[in-house]
Amino acid sequence: MSEESLCGIVVLDKPAGLSSNRVLERLKRLLGVPGRHGPKLGYLGTLDPLATGVLPVFVGKATRLIAAFEGLEKTYRATLRLGQRTDTLDAEGAVIAEAAPGALEALDAAALREALGAFRGGYAQRVPAYSAVKVGGVPAYRLARTGQAVPARVRPVQIPLLELEQVHLPLATLRVTCSAGTYVRSLVDDIGQRLGVGAHVTALRRLACGSLFTAGNSITLERIEAALALGDRGFVQNPTAFLTDHLPLQVQDDSERQLRDGRTIPLPGETARLHPAAKAMALRPCGTLVAIGEVVQVRPDAWGF
Repeated sequence: MSEESLCGIVVLDKPAGLSSNRVLERLKRLLGVPGRHGPKLGYLGTLDPLATGVLPVFVGKATRLIAAFEGLEKTYRATLRLGQRTDTLDAEGAVIAEAAPGALEALDAAALREALGAFRGGYAQRVPAYSAVKVGGVPAYRLARTGQAVPARVRPVQIPLLELEQVHLPLATLRVTCSAGTYVRSLVDDIGQRLGVGAHVTALRRLACGSLFTAGNSITLERIEAALALGDRGFVQNPTAFLTDHLPLQVQDDSERQLRDGRTIPLPGETARLHPAAKAMALRPCGTLVAIGEVVQVRPDAWGF
């Protein structure tokens, strides 16, 4: 497979200590695509340098699919340190507040579980000052690092699952499933504030993006390097493996040309009746992806894609 034809998804197991962009650069080098040459790469859901785990990377033309997955829920395992707040809300920042001596002695698993209950469901979350959210076109973390004030921003988030896995004070481990755009750092800080002792993240691992991008099908940079040494690029998976909620539609050359020209292709009536308004993907006979879209009604008695 040439660099130019390389297209698919790599479910990367991101290591700690590197930003998501730096990991992307390393993967580019491993794939032999230095600088601007070769396929474009993009990822789904930024992970902080401290964080590890599932980082779906889209390769080549598959980068066009990122928007189709942006709304996926994320699942994390987070370790928090109670009794201290930091300016970055994680262990990479400076401590800005500490709990009074003996404050942690009053905490137990029951108190933690009660505090967690306040954040399940929806709540308005503050965006961290140290974040990539743009302020006047500049990432907020750049302003924060230079001591400039970062305007407070709040966004609605959903936390359908928030469980306490273990407690060994001052540390505790949580399992969190949350909506896209949720900052686990902010959630942990809010939990610490509710407990009255402060808290920050000391370790964070993303376990899944949705139900298909999981730790079980992820691969480390080291394993990628070993595979490439053997000439194996099988870790770049066909995007169709992650489009299981899309109706597969096989198309021939003429239909593919119509789709590329932005035209709707007709569908058999039986297919449309069984799957009205369904999400669908057009596939070549060999199984590679041409396009994704929806089954649409073009006339009272005709359907297309």
